[in-house]
Order: sequence, then structure tokens, then C-alpha cells
Amino acid sequence: MNKRLLLEKYIKVAVKKALKEQEEQQQRAEKALYLIYRFPGLKKLMEDLMSPAFGRYIKHIDVVSPKPTTLRVDLINNQEFTITYLGNEHFKCKIAGKKYDPANLSQLDRASDSITELLQLNYAIEEGKDQPAGEETAPAAPDAGFEADIAAASAPPPTPTGGEIAPPAEETPPAEETPPA
Repeated sequence: MNKRLLLEKYIKVAVKKALKEQEEQQQRAEKALYLIYRFPGLKKLMEDLMSPAFGRYIKHIDVVSPKPTTLRVDLINNQEFTITYLGNEHFKCKIAGKKYDPANLSQLDRASDSITELLQLNYAIEEGKDQPAGEETAPAAPDAGFEADIAAASAPPPTPTGGEIAPPAEETPPAEETPPA
């Protein structure tokens, strides 16, 4: 009976914790995507550029400049691109240093491809493993094989067979002279 009560309490605590984490994640997503609903046509543009599930790939959206209104879209892999609102549901995008006009269908496709390439630059974090907003991932440590390759490259070349090569003579530093007292 004791084990059963303990198990029930554990399950209740685990369920409460999971619900609280989901609620916090939903609040973060609402704050991050607040600007999507503030500008007319921005949600449709994001759906055209990425997909209807664009919220999964966006970490945050910030206003960078008030006139013309420029938005910086931070992706989940710490890459970013900007969208400039020109009024009347018309936008310009700047992705990886190139400017695109989403009203032109071919440029919209190229902009979408550029965003895909941005998402491929760094692996995105897994959905279940969110990080705090200010924390960045540390670069991966080099593997041990890499260090062994460096050590092998810095070793002197092997001596050719058939003859011995004399090692270079070591130089000794000159003796210091003591000044007369």
C-alpha cells in the first residue's frame, strides 16, 4: 500500500511539472510571436516563406528599426534574417545578405530556399530540449582522433632507409659576462 501511495504522489508531481513546463513554453511562444499578429500580412508571409508550422523554427522576433519598420527574426539555431514592413501588407526580406521581394513569386521561392539553407547551417535544438533565452550552446569539443592527427603531423619525418642522418648540433648559449665591479 505504501508503494502505491508513493507512486501516485510521484505521478501527480510529474504531471503537474509537465503541465507547468508546457504552459511556460506556450507563454514564451506567444511572446515571441506577438509581432506576427500585430502587422497585417506578416503571418501569411511567414507561412509562404517557411510553412504553416513556422512557429517551430522561430525563437524570437524583435523590432530593429521603427522607420521603415524592420523586424529581425531569430531562428532556433541562432541564425537570423530581417523583414522590412513597407505598408499595405507589402514586405521586403533580407536573408543571408541578399534582398528579396516576396511579392515576386520567383523571389519568394529563392527567399524560402535561403531560409532553408540558414536552418541547415547549424543543427536546430530538439523540440523537447528548450534552452533559456540567454544561453547559447557551446561548440563541440574536437574528437581525440583529431589530436592524434596533429601529433603525427608535427612528428619529424622518418629517416630514409640505407643511411643515417646525423642530428643537428645543439647550440649552447654564450656565457654571460659579469661586469667589473
